Amino acid sequence: MAGKVFNFTLCLVCLCLFCVHITHFQAEASQNTQDIKATVSVSDCGKCHEDVVFTLSTKGKAHQALCGDCHKGHPPEDVGIIPLCSQCHNEESDHFRLEGCMTCHVNPHAPLEIQLTRDMTKPCVSCHGEQMEQLQKYPSIHTILACTACHTYHGQIQPCTNCHLPHSDTMKDDSCTVCHQAHMPLEIRYGDSILSEDCGSCHKDEYKQMTTNTSKHRIVSCISCHSDTHGNIPECKKCHGLPHAEKIHSRYKTCGECHGLAHNLDATAASTNIFVKDRK
Repeated sequence: MAGKVFNFTLCLVCLCLFCVHITHFQAEASQNTQDIKATVSVSDCGKCHEDVVFTLSTKGKAHQALCGDCHKGHPPEDVGIIPLCSQCHNEESDHFRLEGCMTCHVNPHAPLEIQLTRDMTKPCVSCHGEQMEQLQKYPSIHTILACTACHTYHGQIQPCTNCHLPHSDTMKDDSCTVCHQAHMPLEIRYGDSILSEDCGSCHKDEYKQMTTNTSKHRIVSCISCHSDTHGNIPECKKCHGLPHAEKIHSRYKTCGECHGLAHNLDATAASTNIFVKDRK
């Protein structure tokens, strides 16, 4: 009986020593693994993942970090090493709260190579809110289009003539944006560089009158009078002041009563009609 107890005790002691040894071996192996991971460089990763390291070095932008900053380990010892985007991109931003990051950012090693589908709007306006505000404030056919109907890849600005015919043959691709802004195209605004010929491509009658009459107005550019805002009709006194006697200005409320239309001044005929009427 004593022999059996001795043998059992001996086995128990051996088992305990074995467990202690295994635990020590595992701890030592774990420490060795951590030491190895700490010394792994990008060049080590490139020995197997050459294409990935090259992509990171050329297109990685902010992702050009040590591979181990994102991938915590390597199979088969480690699993689940592909991190969630929210692990780093967790700022208080509408864009970073969107789901399905990989829909556009298909390659995390080239994060700014963005692929778009033709029906996207919400992901776009999470960054480009100002453009959406303009589309809503100034409704047009552009308002109901998806952003990617025009911007087929990120950062693309299409020439207007891809969809719209120019007003005249003299207009070039960059002529449109002198008057029309893409996100509020019907809110026509322009600077002092627009040519009268461009105005005349829509306002044909007025342009013809201006270029064929014999007054000094024929050499004045459209923008000189119709400045800043489309549809702006200035008063004649902006340029001419009050050139006649006070009695004349008090009797005739508008210059056009004598001088006709600004685009087709005909002072003689208009004045004759008035003088004949006055004598009656």
